[in-house]
Amino acid sequence: MMTLIDRVLLLSFRLHDWASSFLTTNFFLLKRLLLLGAHLSLLGFFLPELRREFGSLAGNLLIVILFLSPAAKIFRMRLLQQLMGLRRELGILFGYLATVHGIGFLIDPAYQGFVLDFLPDRVLSIQTPFLMGVLAYLLTLPLLLTSNNIANRLLGGRNWKRLHRTVYLMALFAVIHRFMMNGLTIGALVQMIILVSGYLLAKLLAWRNFLPPLVRLIAWVAGRYQTYRANLSPVNSTSPLASDSGA
Repeated sequence: MMTLIDRVLLLSFRLHDWASSFLTTNFFLLKRLLLLGAHLSLLGFFLPELRREFGSLAGNLLIVILFLSPAAKIFRMRLLQQLMGLRRELGILFGYLATVHGIGFLIDPAYQGFVLDFLPDRVLSIQTPFLMGVLAYLLTLPLLLTSNNIANRLLGGRNWKRLHRTVYLMALFAVIHRFMMNGLTIGALVQMIILVSGYLLAKLLAWRNFLPPLVRLIAWVAGRYQTYRANLSPVNSTSPLASDSGA
């Protein structure tokens, strides 16, 4: 008889395999749709009431992009490895959303006084939340402009990688900007600390998994998944985890 854990794992494995199969079949279509969505997002310049939402969406997408790489290394799931192949397109979409958000505010007369009045002589006098946003976007722009094969060839692989490592500094500025704009509250500070420390922990675990319980859990789930795959034959399809009930 299947336990609740068996049922949860079975559902998770089925969803994983379905999503992985969907990505395999439609991978290049998804790449093109993401790029199309990025270009269509520029229409947001004509929707000033959604400018903040574009910024929030860009921030959430940046978090997904940053956590994707360490998560793929830690858990070594096929689906995560496939999603890694979409990082460039996701990064371009992020850059376009950030452009609509940042440039949209800069060209809006109602907001120009917060930034433009301080340029170029008194940059450091800009209010900190807006300064963090400006710095984040200034670092985003070269990443966006070089997210293509032509730039990779012109810069050379090593220089291209060095340039794109500035994403971490950009992300730090973006996180500070985001949570300062949400108000200097204890809750916002706690969220920022959790996000930054969580990412640092993920990077450490991706480099070396030093948590034995997590290592055992990953190995256990991997074993259950292998059992699930082995039991997909017609004879055992009614109970894909039954033979592993002793785990």
